Amino acid sequence: MENENNKLLVLEAGKYIGNEVSQSSFAGIITSDIYYEAGIISDWHCHQNPHFSHILNGGSVEIRQNEKNRQQQGTSLYYYPGIIHQNIGYIKGTRIFNLEFTEDFLTKYDLNVPDESCMFSHGIQWGTSGLVKIMGEHYLDDQQSILAMEQLSILLLTCTTTIKCMGPAWIFRIKDFLYDHWNIPLSLSYISEEMNLHPVTISRYFPQYFGCTIGDYLRRIKIEKALPMIRSKKQSLTEIAFNCGFADQAHFIKTYKRFMGITPSQYQRM
Repeated sequence: MENENNKLLVLEAGKYIGNEVSQSSFAGIITSDIYYEAGIISDWHCHQNPHFSHILNGGSVEIRQNEKNRQQQGTSLYYYPGIIHQNIGYIKGTRIFNLEFTEDFLTKYDLNVPDESCMFSHGIQWGTSGLVKIMGEHYLDDQQSILAMEQLSILLLTCTTTIKCMGPAWIFRIKDFLYDHWNIPLSLSYISEEMNLHPVTISRYFPQYFGCTIGDYLRRIKIEKALPMIRSKKQSLTEIAFNCGFADQAHFIKTYKRFMGITPSQYQRM
């Protein structure tokens, strides 16, 4: 698909529509902090390489084929190479962190590009915590950052492909179920009844496909729900903790740091 003027922009490695604040490139991994002017409208475009984006501030409306979605701060996105889209209505002060992988990196570690369907999946919880950790290393930028980003990138990519390529059909149903019921108390027996699966089946295979227990998966969803609230700075950490179902602020901060590698206050200052 192209726009009315048959103009399609193919963005090569490390190139984005906005203005570069900072960028790092090594061993086939490109990390970029990009700033966008208010109200700009991009050409219809696609990206040469697969990449993940985390919206730090602002956002825009993204158009893909016949769909329009508001991309808001605190959310994470995945872009499969070659998928055409357009962004309009950037909010003033929009900043986006991007993590891009070239063919050199994928070949070196024998990694697959996450499937195109991941662009349209319900939530991107499997990538947010790893992406924020990599973002933290980008800004820390010490002698260990390159090593850390390589390892975290491999974990991020292998997690997405494992769930897509190896999982049975019920893992997609249970993923959606947990996203839809993240803010109510859940028991294994209740989940089993709703999924029409034996509790032993879920207990045995859930960690294999998701890399964690159901309890930790729900904690990650709660952390993901907290991200836009943290970035907006309209609520205190105590209020955010309560709204996301944590016992108190201390529990929220401890859980956040365990999954994200940084504290909520550090994330807020980025």
